[in-house]
Amino acid sequence: MRFTTLLLILIVGSVLLIGASWGLASAGVGDLLGAPPPRMGTSHTAFEWKGSSAVKGHKRVWKFSYGPTAIPGAPNVRIYVDPMGHIVRTDPANLPDLLRAFHSKGY
Repeated sequence: MRFTTLLLILIVGSVLLIGASWGLASAGVGDLLGAPPPRMGTSHTAFEWKGSSAVKGHKRVWKFSYGPTAIPGAPNVRIYVDPMGHIVRTDPANLPDLLRAFHSKGY
């Protein structure tokens, strides 16, 4: 009985921790994309548990992939976010500049 209770608490705690991490990462992506966000096409989100080779130091990150997007110069976008919600890398690297230009034209 005790083992089952401990296991259940561990599982629920892990799910809450993962959910909070995803929420922070998603909010970071939302801040980057701005309001209203551009049409981003199909999206895919994954946590790279073993670390991402695309990120210096192979850190564990959330990887948000989109495409095709409505952002001129960025038909496909990948945004790498650490578990605390900080943007670590974007592909294309100049995505923040492309988004500023996109929003300044009133799309």
